[in-house]
Amino acid sequence: MRCGLPAPLAIGLFVAFAAILLFVTGDFIAKGFDVHGSVFGSGGPSMQQNAGSAAAVQGGPPPAVMLQVSQLKARIAKDPHDAVALTQLGDLYLTSSQFARAIPYYERALAIDKGNVSAKTGLEQARIGLGEAAKE
Repeated sequence: MRCGLPAPLAIGLFVAFAAILLFVTGDFIAKGFDVHGSVFGSGGPSMQQNAGSAAAVQGGPPPAVMLQVSQLKARIAKDPHDAVALTQLGDLYLTSSQFARAIPYYERALAIDKGNVSAKTGLEQARIGLGEAAKE
């Protein structure tokens, strides 16, 4: 005695469901998160709204990223032993492929907290990125 749907019908339903799910997810990401261009480049409406700022005109990081960088630097200035802020600032530089700028922040975070897995991973990725950037 067989249970369930016949294989061709089950496969067809699965493929149809997966296609709908992928379409809805892609549409949500494109519209819901307003994904146009890169984080640091010119792009969609969010960058057009900031067209008057120096960062948008010069193609630099968006104002929100610059604000986050300044907030993290202020936290570090207030508490130089804030391993979380050091790691997060290293992550921002790593994300923008500024590997040489990321490495000192990860090293400082690891000097404070040797078990900081995020800082260890980021430091490794920055060193790899720096090595690959030097080869190019």
